[in-house]
Amino acid sequence: MPKPRRTLAAALVIGASAIALTGCFPLPPALPEAPSAPSSTPAPAPETSAPEVSETAAPTEPSQEPAAGDYPYTVDDGLGDTWSFDVTNLIADPPMQSGEAEPGTFFVGVVISAEHVEGDVGFRTCFDIFIEGDDGQTYDWRDTIGVTAENDVYFADDTSFADAVAAVQLPEGVEPERVIIRSAYGHPEVPDTVIDVN
Repeated sequence: MPKPRRTLAAALVIGASAIALTGCFPLPPALPEAPSAPSSTPAPAPETSAPEVSETAAPTEPSQEPAAGDYPYTVDDGLGDTWSFDVTNLIADPPMQSGEAEPGTFFVGVVISAEHVEGDVGFRTCFDIFIEGDDGQTYDWRDTIGVTAENDVYFADDTSFADAVAAVQLPEGVEPERVIIRSAYGHPEVPDTVIDVN
C-alpha cells in the first residue's frame, strides 16, 4: 500500500509548492476601519451679535439760557453782555444838572433801573434809548448827549443802578407813545424792547 501514501505525499508537496509560489495564505478581506474618535476641538459656536454699545454719549449738562435778572426785560446782545432792566417812569421836564432844552422843545426823562447779569460793558454803551412820539417820529437820547439830567444814565454804575434818567428831547406838543431800548451791538438780530407808555 505504498502507492496511496506516495500519492498523498506528492499531493502535499504540490500543494505546498503552489502555496510557496503564490505567496502567503490569502488574508481575509480587510475589516473596515473603526470611525476615528470625535475631535476634541469643539465646533465653533454659531456667531451671535455682540450686545450693541449705545452710541449716545454720557448725559451732559443741558445748555442753559442766560440767567435773567430781577427786572421784567432781559436782553443778551450776543457778544457777552446781558442786562436785565425796566422802564419805571417817564418824567416831563426832569431835573437837569446841566444844559437846557432848545426853544420849542422839552425833555422827557426815561427812568430806568437795571442789573448787569453778565459781561462788563456799561448800559449806556450796550443800548440806544429812543422815544417814539405820537407824531410818528423817533427821538434819540444820543441827540441830547450834551445835557445831563440828575442821576443821568450816562454815569450809571456798570453793575446795577436804580432810577437813572435818560433825557430825550421832543418838540413841544408831541406826546411820547413808546420807549424803545435797542441793543447797540446786537441790532437787528436782537429784537428791540418796546414799551408802550400807556
